Amino acid sequence: MKKAVAVLLTCVAMLGLTACGGQKKEGWADADLDFKSASETVTVKKDHAFITYNDVAYYTDYSDGSYEEYSEAFATNRGLEIGMTVEDYAKLYSVKPGYAVWELYSGSNNEYTSFAEYTNQDPSEMYDGTYGNVWLDLGFAKEDGKWRVLRDYEVQNVWFCDADFDDFDEVVVFAVNFDKWGEIQGFSIEHFTYDEAWDTWQGWAD
Repeated sequence: MKKAVAVLLTCVAMLGLTACGGQKKEGWADADLDFKSASETVTVKKDHAFITYNDVAYYTDYSDGSYEEYSEAFATNRGLEIGMTVEDYAKLYSVKPGYAVWELYSGSNNEYTSFAEYTNQDPSEMYDGTYGNVWLDLGFAKEDGKWRVLRDYEVQNVWFCDADFDDFDEVVVFAVNFDKWGEIQGFSIEHFTYDEAWDTWQGWAD
């Protein structure tokens, strides 16, 4: 089971969402729920997850844990692919401090999860002998029909189910996995309703 070792994030003043580039790079759109291989497109519906590494991918239904497996390489709708770098990720998704957050796994089987503030570190810096698996996450919440970029602490709070259930409705957490040399090894998207069912799925209480 998962165990949380949460690292509290420092809250900083809200930055304007148009400060660092175009709207597409700053935000999230329904089109970003599409992931493409050479032969097909997978659209990640609400209460589903999609994760891909190299030539294998899994599309999971939260309701019963069932999944569909694909033996293909997938890219995001913006063109992010396995083997790219954190610079590519930042360019395509406007990754920046205050919004992106490190998701770090430790323990003999990477069974412990913690979050740490993103301050433009290179992924290789996060492999310091403590962490065996490193992801860089972004989060988005749909409010009044539009996607809002989540602050780093909000991503942490919905992941660990620390926020009140009436604080959010529809949420996306997009995460990119890096190796020790800073190359992308995989990426995942969790698209969920923030409610008791999500809390049960995460299983932190266990």
